[in-house]
Amino acid sequence: MTRVLVLNTGSSGLKWTVLGADKAVFAGGNEPWTRAEGPSRVEQIRAALPQAPRFDLVGHRVVHGGTRFREAVVIDESVRRELGRLAELDPEHMHASLAGIDAVGTAFPAVRQVAVFDTAFHATMPEAAAGYGLPFEWTERWGLRRFGFHGLSVAYAVERAHELLGKTPSRLIVCHLGSGCSVTAVENGRSIDTSMGFTSLEGLMMATRSGSIDPGLLLYLQERCGVGIEELRETLTSRSGLRGVSGVSGDMRKILEAADAGSPRARLAYERFLLCLRRALGAAAGVLGGVDAVVFTGGIGENCAPVRRDATNALGFAGLELDEKANAPSSPDQDISVPGSRVRVLIIQSREDLAILKDVLRFRQHTDERTEVSP
Repeated sequence: MTRVLVLNTGSSGLKWTVLGADKAVFAGGNEPWTRAEGPSRVEQIRAALPQAPRFDLVGHRVVHGGTRFREAVVIDESVRRELGRLAELDPEHMHASLAGIDAVGTAFPAVRQVAVFDTAFHATMPEAAAGYGLPFEWTERWGLRRFGFHGLSVAYAVERAHELLGKTPSRLIVCHLGSGCSVTAVENGRSIDTSMGFTSLEGLMMATRSGSIDPGLLLYLQERCGVGIEELRETLTSRSGLRGVSGVSGDMRKILEAADAGSPRARLAYERFLLCLRRALGAAAGVLGGVDAVVFTGGIGENCAPVRRDATNALGFAGLELDEKANAPSSPDQDISVPGSRVRVLIIQSREDLAILKDVLRFRQHTDERTEVSP
């Protein structure tokens, strides 16, 4: 049986899984980065690879595909060069992905590697949704568009929702809520709008990311307050969101604990997060012309019952009725709406590894003699 090593190298650490073609999990690991960016991360990944059992193909989660990569692709020298150029769009995530590609390429040069892109699922967005209100010549010259992210998680959620409901909802809203957060409007299985844009900073308030901000405010900070580009970048990505507002943490569990203990800033952070989420839900429902089902996935989406309860209250007008008893346990892959609800509400475990596996297996037939590797 073909086995695939799935590497998910993110901004905070390395996750890997070895999966069979039948989705069986043979082994896996998850560790934070202990070394700085660049060559040292390559060495950390190479040190982790011997823990994996034999594999035949490698699939990489690559956050950004730019305008060129709209589907999974086998990694060769030209693809690796192009991915290096894309790193300027999202250095935090792309450098980690490149470290994974380089580590595997050095240790196992004969193994076929496949890049699977988070942005690819959103390539179906119509131009009206994909563009910004900027001069058209800027858009054309510099490739400015809303790429969207979390596509692998959303793609899996759409597939799993079909399995749970017996059909793909015509108007589906997928809320991926974790350290990064996004809401995607899915029409008949295709992304037609999403809250993240040119970068993963746009959209909802997140764990440490600000989410959408009036661009005039950013100009004001630079021109009037003396905030430089590097300070602004670091603040928007690492010192804002739940962490920045609460002064406590970017972890929703700690936010709720502090709010229950009487912290007004923690309560404000929660309320601000919820308002951002409810805005996004309403916007997605408006784009879709209604809603048939809502999915919650990601760390917060799967595990935080209060967020699901308080967010879905905003869709009561659409006929959504949450089953409070079913919502409380936070068990994944289940319908937590009451039987008579016109809108179904699903908790779905995020399985980006399975979405990557599905794309990688398409390249099995292109291998001449499959090279089995035992690290």
